[in-house]
Amino acid sequence: METYRAQLTLTEDDDGFPVVQHDTPISFLPLRQTFDYTSPAEWAVLSKQIEEWLVGEVDTRSQLWTWGRDAFWLAFVAAYPLFPGGNWRKWDTRVPLEGTFIVEWMKRSSDIDIENDESVANLLGHIWAEFCIHAGLFYPHLLLASD
Repeated sequence: METYRAQLTLTEDDDGFPVVQHDTPISFLPLRQTFDYTSPAEWAVLSKQIEEWLVGEVDTRSQLWTWGRDAFWLAFVAAYPLFPGGNWRKWDTRVPLEGTFIVEWMKRSSDIDIENDESVANLLGHIWAEFCIHAGLFYPHLLLASD
């Protein structure tokens, strides 16, 4: 049986907080400084970038894969808030419907009421907050690019 060891290193940042280092660059971060988390179209572009990075560059046996998969589902649902209903693009099936966020979303999706732009904006605000926290697990830098 082959044993896999993720190429992760635990170090500390300037303030002494633990930081996980990994060998695979996260090409979709930082986000553009003008990223608008209230725009499903912005999230659609981001979900595609994450998907391409995930299936093209990340070892499926690594913790980075699990992290990336969860980041993908956060972005995908923000892009298509009616998912699994409504219209949404097909995603690469190598990214499974797994992970805490998407499993909970699938259980509750019929309970989520998105009637107007305000309710979509509120939902996207919640997803953005969760995405920021999630991103920090493997990306301990500013999430938005600075000029």
